[in-house]
Amino acid sequence: MMRSLPVKSLLLPVAAALILAGCAQHKPSHKNTALPVETTTVQTGNLPIVVNTLGQAVASHSVTITPQVSGILQKVAVHSGQVVQKGQLLFQIDPATPAAQVAEDQANLQGEIAQEQYDDAQVKAYAPLLSKDYVTRQTVQQAQAQANTAAATVAADQAALQAARITLAETRITAPISGSVGILSLKSGNLVTANSTTLVTINQIQPIYVQFSLPEAYLDDLHTAISNHSGKVAVWDENHQTRIGTGTVTVIDNTVNTASATVTARATLSNQPARLWPGEYVQVDFTARELRHALIIPATALQQGVSGPYVYTIKKDKAIMQAVQFLGQNGKQVAIAGSHLLGESVIVGAPTRLHPGSEVRVIKS
Repeated sequence: MMRSLPVKSLLLPVAAALILAGCAQHKPSHKNTALPVETTTVQTGNLPIVVNTLGQAVASHSVTITPQVSGILQKVAVHSGQVVQKGQLLFQIDPATPAAQVAEDQANLQGEIAQEQYDDAQVKAYAPLLSKDYVTRQTVQQAQAQANTAAATVAADQAALQAARITLAETRITAPISGSVGILSLKSGNLVTANSTTLVTINQIQPIYVQFSLPEAYLDDLHTAISNHSGKVAVWDENHQTRIGTGTVTVIDNTVNTASATVTARATLSNQPARLWPGEYVQVDFTARELRHALIIPATALQQGVSGPYVYTIKKDKAIMQAVQFLGQNGKQVAIAGSHLLGESVIVGAPTRLHPGSEVRVIKS
């Protein structure tokens, strides 16, 4: 007679099998715990070091026009915003009064010249008579004094005539420089006052200057740029989206601003065509220097720690922290020192959970 086994003894092997299967199913996988990372290879190359700062356009020459004579503004020969050339007529002040003064001074001069000629003739006539005692020495001396007075009067009248001619010429106001005329506020018929009324301002904008400030750490780079004529500057709009032009550093201020530890420099741009305007704020990229044969990596590969900059390399599927020396940056590229890293793969955009010794697996970007 067959004896049946207890139900409990039949369930034990089944339960043990299920437990073993579950443990096998939840066993950690090395492949799944490794952090996915992207890498790049460290290469050598040349990297220009570019410093970005805010700048402002400044007219290379600016002149405020004020009249040198008072009178009625007879003619306005330019309009607001016009580009004028040196010597071009801008304004004409009524010349009637100065012209009349010139005519008067000319007439006075002619009369005094005639008197001078007469007095000179008298002196010459008395000279031979003195030796024959036909005239006294006092008479001759008096004639000579009159001749000298006449000569002095002629000189004074010539100076007065010259001044009157200058005043007459100053009624015609021409452009002292080439440039752009500002907004005009006066029209024909207005009374202008000498050395007081502002007629207009002319700004020369071709070439144009761009002034900017840099940390004093770049002072040596600026001096090198000036001496070697190598200081390249790229000027962009205020949003750093559109490049307006390029120029060269031409001037460094003669002092460092101790409050901000910055130094002001000036670049000269041809401004052809005239896209920059005096007073306009711009973004300035100054190429301080060029690093040659440096190790180049993406900026996202460089990390900053308590002890300084470093990168992550990979050895036996683990992240290794390698200290480096930061040399400079240009946009999305960074130059570092450390020849032992040449050709090595470094992690780009390290995950926040990454730390030295973390298990990693490389994925394609």
